[in-house]
Amino acid sequence: MTFSHPALLALAPIIVLVVGIALAAQWRRYRRLEEAFGGRKAASRLTSIDLHSFPKSRLSCLIVVSLALTIAAAGPHIDFGSTLDPEQPVDLVVAVDVSLSMTGDDVTPSRLDRAKEVVDAITESLTQERIGLAIFADWPYTVLPMTDDPELVRFFTASLAPDLIEERDQGTSLSLVIKHSIEMLNARNRPEAQQAILLITDGEGHEDPALILDSVAVATDMGIRVWTAGVGTSAGSSLMTEGDDPVLVLGDDGEPVVSRLNEDLLRSIATAGGGSYHDVRGAAGLRNLQARFRRAETTSALGGEPVGLALWILLLAVPLLFLEGKMDSGGVIESPRLNEPRT
Repeated sequence: MTFSHPALLALAPIIVLVVGIALAAQWRRYRRLEEAFGGRKAASRLTSIDLHSFPKSRLSCLIVVSLALTIAAAGPHIDFGSTLDPEQPVDLVVAVDVSLSMTGDDVTPSRLDRAKEVVDAITESLTQERIGLAIFADWPYTVLPMTDDPELVRFFTASLAPDLIEERDQGTSLSLVIKHSIEMLNARNRPEAQQAILLITDGEGHEDPALILDSVAVATDMGIRVWTAGVGTSAGSSLMTEGDDPVLVLGDDGEPVVSRLNEDLLRSIATAGGGSYHDVRGAAGLRNLQARFRRAETTSALGGEPVGLALWILLLAVPLLFLEGKMDSGGVIESPRLNEPRT
C-alpha cells in the first residue's frame, strides 16, 4: 500500500491524543453533573447516560474513526504494478547481480541463491517467450543471448557465482547493466515483441542515482520497460570473502562491512522504467513478480492503475460515527406518573 500524501499520517497520534483528551474532559463534566443530581443512583433515575463510568467503548470508536479519516486523507492506494500486453510476444533480459554483497545471508540460503530461484520461477512463467541472461557487478557480461529455450536459461543460471566476476570488477553498476541489457535486446530485435528488463539485485552500490535514472530514461525512450526485484533486508548482512579460507570483510574503519537492501533506489528505477518493484524474499512477492511477466489471457489480470482505498475506508468510518453518536445519545427518563391518564 502506498499513499499520495504520506506526511498526513504523522497527524494520526496527535488526533488520537486530542480525541482522548476531549472525551476525558467530557467525562469529568459528566461526573460533576452526577454529583449535582445527588449521586450515581439519583442520576440513573434522571438520565439513561452512564455519568459515572469512563466511556471506553466511545473512545475505541472515536480512535478507529480518527485513524480511518487520517488514512483516507493520506490517499491510500494499492498498486498492483504494470503487466505485459497479452497480445504481444515478450523479449526479456534478466540481469542478475553477482557482486560480493549478493553473498549476504540475510535471505535464506543467500541473496544470490534466492536470485537464482527467481530466475527459475520467471522462466517457468515465460515458457514461450525469449529470454536473455546477463550478470553484473561493476561491469556487465552476457551469459546467454536471447533464446526461446527456458531450460537453457535455467542451466546457465545454476552456475552463477560471485567468482565469475574478477576481483577488480567487484561493485554494482546498475547504469551500465541497463545499457548492456538494451544492447542485448537490440542485437536480436523483434519489431512485434514488447521488450523488458528485470534487474535482480540488492541495489547496493556507490553509483550516482542520476546516472542510473538516465540509463532508465534511455530504455523507456526506446519502448523498453524496466522491473526490479529486491533481494536482501534493510537490517543487512555482514559479508565474507570468497575462496577456501573466507574471512570477514572489513571497512576502512576496521569494522565489518554490512550490506543492506536499497529498496528506495529499486523502487525509483522501476517507477521511472514503467515497471514495478517487487520484494522477492518471500513466496508472495515472487508470485506477484511472476504475475507481472505472465501474459494474461484476460483483461481481468492484476495490473494497471492503482486502486484507491479512501472511499472504502470512509464507508467504514461512517457507521462507527453513527454508533458512537448512539452511545452518547441519552435522554431524561420520564417518571411513570407523567404517563398516567388525567382524571
